[in-house]
Amino acid sequence: MVYIFLAAILFTCAITAAAIASRNLNTNLAAAITNLISAIIPVAVVLPILSKVNFQNQKLGILAAIVAGLFIALYAMAFAKSLSINKVAIVSPIVFGGTILLTAIVSYFLFKEKISLFQGIGLALLFLGLVFITYARWTGR
Repeated sequence: MVYIFLAAILFTCAITAAAIASRNLNTNLAAAITNLISAIIPVAVVLPILSKVNFQNQKLGILAAIVAGLFIALYAMAFAKSLSINKVAIVSPIVFGGTILLTAIVSYFLFKEKISLFQGIGLALLFLGLVFITYARWTGR
């Protein structure tokens, strides 16, 4: 659980910094710098252990990581543009709440993950919250 909370705190800091960058810099340049820095640090951590890694039978994982990197790059560009033209308090809940909801649905079908009653209630409330936030954005309320 510690890493979950740490990830949430660090991502909150990243979103805040991304909002500042996107409002004071070309959004694609902001996304490029963000992705560059976020790529350098993990590579620096992985380089010392690369000689010990056996890549045999890991082709699907490598391909999925490449596709994920492509999606992350495109996401960063869309997210940066969203932050430059919308309120952070609107963008973040829609993007991340929507991500949680969509990922739970995809995981249910793709990975056959079970959703408990409490998780289902939470996802329904999340959906309801997204409806309210989106409605408020569209109507200006």
